[in-house]
Amino acid sequence: MTISLQGLEKEYNQRLPIYKQLEEESVYILREELNNSELKIHSIPSRIKKFESICRKTEEKELKYALNEITDVVGLRIVCLFISEISKIGDIIRKSFDVISEDNKIDGFDASKFGYMSVHFLVKIKDSFTGTRYNSIKNINFEIQVRTIAMDAWANISRHLNYHNELAIPKELKRDFYAISGLFYVA
Repeated sequence: MTISLQGLEKEYNQRLPIYKQLEEESVYILREELNNSELKIHSIPSRIKKFESICRKTEEKELKYALNEITDVVGLRIVCLFISEISKIGDIIRKSFDVISEDNKIDGFDASKFGYMSVHFLVKIKDSFTGTRYNSIKNINFEIQVRTIAMDAWANISRHLNYHNELAIPKELKRDFYAISGLFYVA
């Protein structure tokens, strides 16, 4: 391991408690707001990016200050039942957090990319949240993705097929997977 990776790992481990606090607080805020709405949410999984993923992304993108440049060290996903709920959830996210950017990967999607369909929000804790509980997490950007159960199911399947399978999918089967992808969209 090089010195820069050792330094990155040390910094990552020092920030890990803050990332955990940000993850817990943001999930709490979302759950409270969603519980106060009439929306039925399937799940709100969250994660902190593993150090190995940080290293991979740092190398791929040639990042100099990785932990300041990677915007999804902390990531949440809201999995809802219906596509019509996604815009309503977006309103709740905008009300609950300071939104830095939005990326709608649903409108005008490529049928072969169904597994990547979702709306991504880059956010941070609102400045109106005050006190020592929020001081260390206030200025850290994190990502919230919103998708339906069908989108999430297909994302998990396609991620497994694309990244976790050492054997390439034969060309004739890819067409079938794209067709299945369309069925997931219709569902």
